[in-house]
Amino acid sequence: MKNLLAVCLLSILYYGCYYDNLEELHPSPPPCDTTGTISFSVDILPIMLHSCGSQDLACHKTDASQSGYGLGNYTDVINTISGSSIFLKTITHDPSINSSKWMPKGSSAKIDNCSIQKIKAWLNRGKLNN
Repeated sequence: MKNLLAVCLLSILYYGCYYDNLEELHPSPPPCDTTGTISFSVDILPIMLHSCGSQDLACHKTDASQSGYGLGNYTDVINTISGSSIFLKTITHDPSINSSKWMPKGSSAKIDNCSIQKIKAWLNRGKLNN
């Protein structure tokens, strides 16, 4: 009986102890590739639609929206960011500007770093409508 109890306890301990693989439980995000072509329609517009409130009529859908800045299509994005040095500061939460101007509005979290890198790459490569 003692042997059976010992075997049961050892079995419980053996099967109760296992090691999780951190990479399997929390896979790292894929690397952010900005070396290739950054497309407005494939890369930039989805960021604007998802993160900048373009799907919300009250925010940045058109320049007639509540903010007065449209980000729902290429023409509106270009009109909004042309000649403006504040655009990148708002999405990177630059401390040199008032936090009330940080985007997305009403959130302490900025858009993800990969999205910011893609926007910067697109801007640096001439803001192509591709």
